[in-house]
Amino acid sequence: MSSISDNLIHFLARNDKESPGKQLEVFKQIIENGLRTGRVQIKFVEGASVINQIICFTDIPLRDCNEHTSIYGKFGIGFKKSFVKNAGGNPARYFLDYLPGQTATETVVECRGNLYHNLCDQYKFLTKINQLHAENPDSDLFDADGKSVLTTEELQSLVAIMIYNYSFDKEMGDLGPARDETREIDLYYKEREWRLVPSHLTTMSGVAKSKAGSGDVYYYLFERSDVNMIVVPNEELRTVVLNYFISLGASPDERLRQFASNPLPVVNYDDLQRW
Repeated sequence: MSSISDNLIHFLARNDKESPGKQLEVFKQIIENGLRTGRVQIKFVEGASVINQIICFTDIPLRDCNEHTSIYGKFGIGFKKSFVKNAGGNPARYFLDYLPGQTATETVVECRGNLYHNLCDQYKFLTKINQLHAENPDSDLFDADGKSVLTTEELQSLVAIMIYNYSFDKEMGDLGPARDETREIDLYYKEREWRLVPSHLTTMSGVAKSKAGSGDVYYYLFERSDVNMIVVPNEELRTVVLNYFISLGASPDERLRQFASNPLPVVNYDDLQRW
């Protein structure tokens, strides 16, 4: 069996995993309005962090999701990987969240965590650029001869690019000293996360849209053909979801009527695990 899934599952409403009725309302909103971004924090050194609007998925095959669903709940939508890729999605870029420190032996250099160290230095550089613009929004970057090397627009674009790239970074969960002999190592890495992050390209192409009054929140609309299956936590919700899809046959929206004319497979997660 493959260890990589053709599904990228978006487990929804984690905070309401004990309230299936609330999860159902979120599910309906996703079907009718599209996938909705949420605030995700990427933490760096000294309490600094990048916060951006992101949508998360897992690449774990559904049969192996027990540990994942114990955290995120059992209500999810399985999207085709091609849909997420074409919308600009990528796997999260994991790093060891550990900063190299001084060792007891002067000749020994601690290399573990070097990527995180470099990311933190890049973040400090980004912070300096942001501070420069906050103090003087019209400033260019000049060389020793007074010639403009980077315009203020180019610097602002660089900041946006770096924030976008950082939004795919995620700590592995391997905190503190090396724990390579324990079962708790790399907790987040096991989530096999993919992300959608809005950008100039996604908004320009119409893949992601921001609704009036929604602030920084973006929506990714999808077709029936972009989805493989639905996962629900119990048999009662399975019936409710199937009836919901049938009810969409009366919708004036052609996109929604597709979900009625060709209903998605709805899987009761516990039944799947039983068999």
